[in-house]
Amino acid sequence: MIAAIRIVTHPDGVTTSRYKYLPTAAHITLMAFMMTHVKGSDNANFINKQNKVIQSNLAVLTRFIPKMSKSELLDLLEDYCNRTLITQRLDVAGEIEDIEATTFISAYAYNRSTKLVTIEVSYRLIPFILYMKQQYIGGRWKYSASFTSSYSNLIYDMIITNFDKNTQSIKFTLDAIKELLGIENGTYEIYSNFKRKVLNIALNEINAKADIAIELKEYKLSRKVVAVEFVFRKK
Repeated sequence: MIAAIRIVTHPDGVTTSRYKYLPTAAHITLMAFMMTHVKGSDNANFINKQNKVIQSNLAVLTRFIPKMSKSELLDLLEDYCNRTLITQRLDVAGEIEDIEATTFISAYAYNRSTKLVTIEVSYRLIPFILYMKQQYIGGRWKYSASFTSSYSNLIYDMIITNFDKNTQSIKFTLDAIKELLGIENGTYEIYSNFKRKVLNIALNEINAKADIAIELKEYKLSRKVVAVEFVFRKK
């Protein structure tokens, strides 16, 4: 599996953000921790170009992200320092009007004596976090963090983004859905293998654990499946 890219379209319809999908439950839970600390009032930080500083006791943070040692948590923070969010805005002709990149965390610090963890979030990341909070309203991040298949996370993330736009289904060609899931060319060329090892596992897990139910529809050309459609509803 290659690194799948998540593309988020902002409410204005012309601004998009893209980043590599968060690969583990710990990554997702750390993002949820940041979401709880970034408020609507922090838009002022964005306007004034001031970074957001989050401070937490190590014990509190490890309770929020369970089953992680101190060294694993510090490795996770370092990984966030290396994860890039690229945001761009297009003009009416579809050309790039402006583009900027920032890391998920600008800096972090840990003091062994005080047990204090400090996370500095770039002001450029604040609008993105606030928008993602809307997508994961009601604790949806807990569902993502409970999935064992990375494909479950990718499909669930894609569904809830469209679910909140009052869309009831999404259709993909096989090439398109494989690209979205970060599956390399030449992998799962036989559809029955792709369905059994990727789609069925992901949809069964989402249907069992999450707040939405998904049905898979297949479209054939000369008896060969060429496209799939995810039909979803709230439980």
